Amino acid sequence: MGSEVQQEQQLAAPVAASAAEHPSWSDYNQRWFDIWHDGLQKGQQFDKGAPSPQLMQLLSSGQLQVQGRRALVPGCGRGYDVVAFAAAGAALSVGLDICTDAIAAANQQRDEQLTGHPDGAKVSAATELAVADFFSYCHSSGQLFDVGYDYTFLCALHPDMRTSWAAGWARLLQPGGELLTMVYPVDSSRDANTGPPWPVTPELYKQLLPPAGFELVSLEPIPAGLSHEGRQGREWLGRWRRQ
Repeated sequence: MGSEVQQEQQLAAPVAASAAEHPSWSDYNQRWFDIWHDGLQKGQQFDKGAPSPQLMQLLSSGQLQVQGRRALVPGCGRGYDVVAFAAAGAALSVGLDICTDAIAAANQQRDEQLTGHPDGAKVSAATELAVADFFSYCHSSGQLFDVGYDYTFLCALHPDMRTSWAAGWARLLQPGGELLTMVYPVDSSRDANTGPPWPVTPELYKQLLPPAGFELVSLEPIPAGLSHEGRQGREWLGRWRRQ
């Protein structure tokens, strides 16, 4: 876990911001453009080089049904999870990132990942990667999403953005839709006013989502074997239903 913490500290050090400083959203977002522009590689910092093991377990076991459904992954980075949804049968799997370089890397990763895949063309056709801001995004079809997936997205947002984050999910998911939140990093030793990644707690999600129109289905720690290396013991899985 030490290596993971060290990488997070290296990420946070040049961009740390106090919640009391109230930086503008555009100034804050510029930090992510800089990280990608500097050439973020697979396996560096927050890029783990593969889909979440917990997500893959949910999809492979049938505990999460996405066949024929529409999924949304904001802050998708290289899009590993976006492709995982499409490969599991989602009719449409959309990944958003504000950074052009991130989406370019996601397109390249998708093409490499699907090379030689027996259903590669079908999976690729069901995958949509877009440069877009979650807070103002609407799909071109005008349709809402059935499934939302939030992992290392809330923790990347300045605390000033959290209420708008919850409202954004309520706006984009249809009634009865499901939101999966990977609660990370849960670490009481970290300064709550310094990030990114900003430390979060399961209680924070319970404060943000019900007032926005979400019902809690389950909220529990993720087993160590279903976390990326270095994140064991610091992740929870929350499942929510849009009312």
